[in-house]
Amino acid sequence: MNILFSVMTWLAPLGLLLVWQWSLWREHHTKVQFTDWLRADPFIGGLVLVQALIFLLPLGLWLILTIFIFATVISLLRNKQQRVEWNQRKGIRALALIFLISMHLVAGFLPASEPSGEDVWGTPIIEASDNAPAWPASEQKVWLLSDGVIVVETHMMTPGILNPWLAPWGVNKYSQVSGAKEARFQEAFALMDDWAGPNAFTLAEIHDGVIHDYDGQKLLYTHDDVMLDLLGMYPSGEMITIWNPTWGGEIHLLTIIKVGADPFVGNPGAQSYVVDWLNSN
Repeated sequence: MNILFSVMTWLAPLGLLLVWQWSLWREHHTKVQFTDWLRADPFIGGLVLVQALIFLLPLGLWLILTIFIFATVISLLRNKQQRVEWNQRKGIRALALIFLISMHLVAGFLPASEPSGEDVWGTPIIEASDNAPAWPASEQKVWLLSDGVIVVETHMMTPGILNPWLAPWGVNKYSQVSGAKEARFQEAFALMDDWAGPNAFTLAEIHDGVIHDYDGQKLLYTHDDVMLDLLGMYPSGEMITIWNPTWGGEIHLLTIIKVGADPFVGNPGAQSYVVDWLNSN
């Protein structure tokens, strides 16, 4: 567990909301209890409550925002009093959201832990990625094994998320939309001394997620064809990525790239590589 990230994701936003509300209470309504002051605005009181319970919430902040947006829209459409109340308190509520979201976004810049694959595969060929985005922060190492297999281990922060349940699904979707998945592949495949060059290769999805039992540990893995663009698109290998979430806002990815036709036949989900990696953690 990344303790600093957990604090920045859980306690820092919660503390900021409470201190801000306490200062408003001290300024305007000290005749009532502070807890009554919080309950008086169910929107802000609800934000404080779910932030306090964020460890229990799959997808964390992003689930919170989704629920609050839908709940707010429905209440505004159905209740005239809610529309009047929102018009009166829109500034305060918007500021509460800004405080909450900004703290979570800042936490995404905190450094991730170091990949542990050196215990299995020795010294990596690439120990840092020049093209890695600053947000969310990540650490990555790449190995080229004696059998020609490329192994990439990535530790990535999951801003706004502390609970590992559904985290692989969320990070996988973000990776696809942001282009991080393709960038990770291109950087790793540049190690292959191929006359066509790494930019001639692209990914074609075989499936976007299957749960596999890795020696008693059930993890999500995604599977892609490596396509060679040479007077048409031809499969030249496959890439498997395993998504191992952890409590506290970090996910560990292991990507195995292997050339050839059906290279993972007899080794489903790149089982042999993954089990060694899991045992080293």
